[in-house]
Amino acid sequence: MKVFLLAIAAALCLPACGAGEEAEPAGSTESSDPKTALPDIALVVCDPTGTRLATPTVKPQPDGVHLQIENDTGSERSISVLDPQGGGMGQGAPVGRSELVVDLGPGTLEVACADPRADAKSGSLLEVVDEDGLWISTKLDCTVGFSGVSDYAPDARGDADRLTAARDGLGSYTQPGDVLEPAGYPEAETPLYRLVRGGEVLATVNLLDDGAGGWLPSTVNGCSSLSD
Repeated sequence: MKVFLLAIAAALCLPACGAGEEAEPAGSTESSDPKTALPDIALVVCDPTGTRLATPTVKPQPDGVHLQIENDTGSERSISVLDPQGGGMGQGAPVGRSELVVDLGPGTLEVACADPRADAKSGSLLEVVDEDGLWISTKLDCTVGFSGVSDYAPDARGDADRLTAARDGLGSYTQPGDVLEPAGYPEAETPLYRLVRGGEVLATVNLLDDGAGGWLPSTVNGCSSLSD
């Protein structure tokens, strides 16, 4: 499954309930009360009229928000999941059933099916409720910041230790006393770390798998004071 980044905020890459139809949940739940249980898979239906969410409210799993896509249009579609506050992910949706996992945070996300040969259509709103407290916030505690993406040669190799790789990505931005810790979803395919200073989140860094057991710092976002 190939997933590509749809959008990165220019200044800051900020991450991100309602009642659903009384249909059989798309995913499993462990709640003892079936009346309040939330599914852990969002069922997205792509039909000739657009996008329909059979489960408009879901909870994330340890690796992110899971979507099961039912493409009933008869031709390939492009599925996108956008966080109105910045960021998004997407992929192609073949005819029939496919799956997508996104590591966007809790809140309201816009899910859209579109014909890749035509103009994009507006989607439907999906509420992600983190009732298990899986998500560790990546929201930066500033209003002005920077974003950078590193590019590597195919044979580039990183550090086997994720924390070391994240620290390398932040370089001289770190100061004594800073706390560098995992953020986002604990089992996300793309590891994410955040830098906390004095109780404030001042930077985040995504890690890239080098294919040989190591990790390379990829996208770095931070408050502008870090780059002074």
